[in-house]
Amino acid sequence: MTAARLARPIMLLGAVIVGSVVALSLRGGASAPAAPAPPPVTTATIVRTDLRTSVLTGGMLGYAPAAPVINQLSGTYTQLPGVGTSVTSGGTLYRVDNFPAVLMTGATPAWRAFALGMTDGPDVTELQSNLIALGDADGLLTVPTGRYDWLTADAVERWQEAEHEPVTGAIALGQIVFEPSAVRVGAESVAPGQAAAPGQLPYQTTTVSRTVRVPLNPNLPAVSLGERVPIILPAGITVPGRITAIGPAAPATASGSTGGARSQASAQLTVTPLRPAATGTGTDVAVQVSLTTSSVRGVLAAPVSALLALAGGGYGVEVVEPSGIHHLLGVQTGVFAGSQVQISGTGIEPGTKVVVAQ
Repeated sequence: MTAARLARPIMLLGAVIVGSVVALSLRGGASAPAAPAPPPVTTATIVRTDLRTSVLTGGMLGYAPAAPVINQLSGTYTQLPGVGTSVTSGGTLYRVDNFPAVLMTGATPAWRAFALGMTDGPDVTELQSNLIALGDADGLLTVPTGRYDWLTADAVERWQEAEHEPVTGAIALGQIVFEPSAVRVGAESVAPGQAAAPGQLPYQTTTVSRTVRVPLNPNLPAVSLGERVPIILPAGITVPGRITAIGPAAPATASGSTGGARSQASAQLTVTPLRPAATGTGTDVAVQVSLTTSSVRGVLAAPVSALLALAGGGYGVEVVEPSGIHHLLGVQTGVFAGSQVQISGTGIEPGTKVVVAQ
């Protein structure tokens, strides 16, 4: 056997040995497997904000009762406005023998005719105020005087001419109806062609503005005039509102409706929607009103899910530093409002990031 033949098997044997060592090194694992990466955490930022806790209470959305329209004319009803019509100052409430009963604003009902020679009175003041507002007293009166003089008679003639009525400078009792504000026509109690007599109520009236009437009870929080409150409509839409009346509940009308107010025995509050068009046109719609039970302004707040119960009592939060380091800080809690909670403590500042439960 030659030397060349002996060398080849030795080389092959060496290769097999080296290969075995390499395979053992790759498979046998001289190093331990890497530890699994920690699960990612969810963080939130502490913010400065206002917090409010509230309670929901039921209310009825619609139109509040208005002062009744009382007819003082005799004859036959010849025209009535349609239900739902809004009548403002200077508008026609109805017609008797084709003469209009005109709405003018004022707190004192008309009780007599207007003519030269009549005594001074609040009804004259109201008439003059309306003639000035309607523009019929331009150049004649700038402020009401309460005296029915020639200037007032001239303003009345202008008004009559503009209304295409006989120009007399005098106004018969019943041709003007003073109401505190504009009215919305409700269910009618008379019909065209029916006899008209003093003292009749041709139709029910409500305010032209939409309101929510909320019965109050001792279990509800105190409220104040002008306070803003959310109104939750049946569709779940929230509309801002403002408390505009707190007082005794208004007496029921013929239709059973009541106005908004508050008293010891029967208390209601009136909430006026700040966006009435968003509330629709329905009457007696059941809604909810959110009344504030507690509120704080300009406080630091974090999600409630960031709170950790501490072994010694109280709460803490897990703070994440910009460097990524986590550490626990004890905090004092205040108002809980929905998913947010008021917190304070050393190291708690706006912009601080805290870990929240997933």
